[in-house]
Amino acid sequence: MSDDTPDETYSDAAFMLAPVEGDEMVSMISDNGEVSIRAITATGLVAGAANMQATSPVASAALGRTMICALMLAAGKKTAEMYGEVGQESVQIDVRGDGPLKQAFATADGLAEVRGYVAQPFVDLPPNSVGKLDVAGAVGKGIITVVRNNPMWKQPYSGITQIVSGEIAVDMAHYLTESEQTPSALGAGVLVDVKDETVIASGGWLVQMLPGATDETITQVEKNIGGLEGSPTDLIRSGKSARDICDILSQGLRDAEIYPAEFIKPRFACKCSMEKVYRTVALIPQNEMEEVLEEHGKIEVKCEFCKRKYALSGKELADAYKAVGAKDK
Repeated sequence: MSDDTPDETYSDAAFMLAPVEGDEMVSMISDNGEVSIRAITATGLVAGAANMQATSPVASAALGRTMICALMLAAGKKTAEMYGEVGQESVQIDVRGDGPLKQAFATADGLAEVRGYVAQPFVDLPPNSVGKLDVAGAVGKGIITVVRNNPMWKQPYSGITQIVSGEIAVDMAHYLTESEQTPSALGAGVLVDVKDETVIASGGWLVQMLPGATDETITQVEKNIGGLEGSPTDLIRSGKSARDICDILSQGLRDAEIYPAEFIKPRFACKCSMEKVYRTVALIPQNEMEEVLEEHGKIEVKCEFCKRKYALSGKELADAYKAVGAKDK
């Protein structure tokens, strides 16, 4: 019999039921159609994810930055339908380095639903040279893979770049410019109270130059970015909303507001289910799973994203292989 009773860790997942109050993402296009501007406040979302996954301060920062970047890259993606099945275009970011964190992963869609995890959530490092969380040290050197997927596409689009800083936001701006040929500036931050390890502020912004952008527009964008008073978390702690940040970044570019701003509430949304557990388990040879079952009395699977635990008995193990059309041993 499956264990559908939430355990103590899963009980922390109540914040996934609805967007956290105060979290918001705003998207804008300049009047001349040459600049895309997005900003997000996601303190509640990142705090909930960090609490649910019991991440250390530096792991919380890496997780939050990766999810924020995924949300901003996925903003505006549309629903697609094929063979009567409705699906969302999604963006997946996979940061893999040689640092102790090993991996930071996030996937988001146009509904502003995101989920993510880090491979080593308990990493603990001393502050960096300027006294801040050493995200770069936790990530290390390696690669970033970004996968864009749409149900209507024959196959996903995948791009890979080297990690250039380990701070994630800088790396994502580098990816967008080098791999997707879209000049971009990006800020993403997570402020954590190192004493009680709670997330105090989290958010970010993304500015992208669209095809045909003139030197005049680029100069105005650079001026606006220079006008930001501090990091994303500085802006949020000073009381700035996502709309406020967008307004700063769009000064001189949206006087007529030809294109209306778009508002959406981001939330952490896990997609785990017993059906997906069945598919995962059935990838392993059945005889190996039966040996585990005989030794432990059940097979337990934990979701990387929400930490929910699923337990499979002998009958359910058989059902798992039957459901995916697996062959006998």
